[in-house]
Amino acid sequence: MMGCQNLAVPAEIMQHIVNVESSTNPYAIGVVGGELVRQPQNLDEALATVQMLDAKGYNFSLGLAQVNRNNLAKYGITTYEQAFQPCANLVAASQILAECYASANGDWGKSFSCYYSGNFVTGYRDGYVQKIYDSISRSMKVEDARNVTAAPIQLVDTQPASRASNLSSVASQPDTPAYRVAIRSSNLMDTAMAASMAAATTVPTPSPEHASSAASTATAPASQPNSTADADVFVPQVHGPNDPPSTSSASQQAITPSTPSTPNVDRADLREGTADAAFVF
Repeated sequence: MMGCQNLAVPAEIMQHIVNVESSTNPYAIGVVGGELVRQPQNLDEALATVQMLDAKGYNFSLGLAQVNRNNLAKYGITTYEQAFQPCANLVAASQILAECYASANGDWGKSFSCYYSGNFVTGYRDGYVQKIYDSISRSMKVEDARNVTAAPIQLVDTQPASRASNLSSVASQPDTPAYRVAIRSSNLMDTAMAASMAAATTVPTPSPEHASSAASTATAPASQPNSTADADVFVPQVHGPNDPPSTSSASQQAITPSTPSTPNVDRADLREGTADAAFVF
């Protein structure tokens, strides 16, 4: 429609006339005092229908803007086929509307009524003028919606802290000697705790000396000095090459204190260390 030349009124006005008159069907036919079973969908159907109506003497309007058959020749349309051409139909209709606008002294409501019925009253009474205004209102709403700038979707008020924020908080820690000592101490404590747990859950393997003494203690019978039968029982004595010479029975029964062994050093105990040579402030 916008491509049609020589329109006598703005193309936007003619768009609303077309919306109401034919619902943008270029082959629409309106029968005065009658109604078609359905509207033609192509030029051949439209031509066959108007020829039938013409032969039977019906009055009708046709095309996009529903130009009445009695106005075709007056506005330069010589055939029905030409009347179904969009631009030819719109040019003729715009000239009719322009004449109505001039006679209505620039009142578009009266102009629309004049276009519909030839007077300034019937269009209002039958609701035709209101239909035109409704079409204009709908188009304005669509245009306003197109001009609205889309608003961004906002975030919810409460949300878990992001990983990026956690990283930024760590990165923002001050690089001071006290901070580095705290980090180092935390690592050492973790190592010491792991070693202590491992030592607590490991059963120590007894040395050969402790194993032999434990075995002899477990298997040797308890002495009973008041029993007379003990004198007749032979009790073998076993001496190793490194044992001190036996002096008396009393000395055999005496417990020789053993030299205390050097306690094992727990390398996981932080108290054994005095300095960390690898840590430099």
